[in-house]
Amino acid sequence: MKLKLICTALSIAILCAGCGSAPSGSAEPTASPEPTSAIVSSTFKEASLYDYKDYTDSQNIDETGFFTGVRALDYVTLPEDYKAIPASKADLTPSDDIIKVGMDSIVGQYTAAALGDTVNIDYVGTVDGVEFMGGNTNGMGSDLTLGSGQFIPGFEDQIVGHKVGDTFDITVTFPEGYRDSTDASGNTIVLANTEAVFSVTINHISFGWELTDAWVKQNLEKSTYEVSTVEQLKNYVSNMVAQNIKENYVLDYLVKHCTYGETAPEPVLDYMVCRYLSSLNQYAEYADQDLETFLKARDFSSIDELLAYNEEAILNAVQTQLAVQAVAEAADIKLDTNLAAQYDSYVENYGQPYVNQYVMNRQVLKLLTDGLVIS
Repeated sequence: MKLKLICTALSIAILCAGCGSAPSGSAEPTASPEPTSAIVSSTFKEASLYDYKDYTDSQNIDETGFFTGVRALDYVTLPEDYKAIPASKADLTPSDDIIKVGMDSIVGQYTAAALGDTVNIDYVGTVDGVEFMGGNTNGMGSDLTLGSGQFIPGFEDQIVGHKVGDTFDITVTFPEGYRDSTDASGNTIVLANTEAVFSVTINHISFGWELTDAWVKQNLEKSTYEVSTVEQLKNYVSNMVAQNIKENYVLDYLVKHCTYGETAPEPVLDYMVCRYLSSLNQYAEYADQDLETFLKARDFSSIDELLAYNEEAILNAVQTQLAVQAVAEAADIKLDTNLAAQYDSYVENYGQPYVNQYVMNRQVLKLLTDGLVIS
């Protein structure tokens, strides 16, 4: 299966590394290229020139929260209405299904999966430590009702008792007559009557029982959610989801209504590419493979082919990042140091520039969502 980079997912991930306020002592702005509706040239380097193995979340970002040496307004023209983005109430109203998913996600942190529940899982299967074709969800998730007998005997039973976010190994034996598979190099792997190990992660649980006020009070009243009834939990999730919808809406509107220069600034493009390749490399290392071997098992002849295949999605993430940084520059948003201090515990793992960009992104999103003109 081709690894299609999901644009929205990458954009949201990148926004965790955010944008920032105009730094003092920035490089002298370069002449702005003629704007187009979208960046049309990625100017990707050869894959071997991207140091994705040593990627860090704070690379190419300075202490002020900008990408080093990049003035976004040299590459982006913002729409005139960026501080007053129009929207309809219908655009921003979460559906009942989305609210239920959010409630289930919270409940899943406190209650283990049981027979009759439906779980969404990711998994990687190996035989004698070698990954085999068809045994990997590739991060796309797979729904499974526990007790349905849909998977190999013993697989579903070993999920019972685990919670959302858990990652664990399941050991099963393929039944007699099960068809053969291959490894990344095309070598045959016999599965019939063979023991296999699956590394499984639970993404979501849809519970087969009715949520009650008693359960909420017992489990959530003294939690970080501080709710004691089903209705209170529903309202909490509804408000949270509504805010997420607003943020996604303003980002989408912003990107669609900006105009861009023909090429992307190298520090931002390099960051997006290295972040993407680094995440894939982690999957490859988990399967005890190098990235090239990992990609060949997914129909890519090289990393360069992968990048070409996902060019549009990568450029969309670049555009999103530049648009958000451009808002910070145009609105002259200053970093809220008190808010940044609330994330001090993340500095060791992600670096101060990453934290500062995240905080600046939150400030930009607040400006945009607070300014929504809802009809």
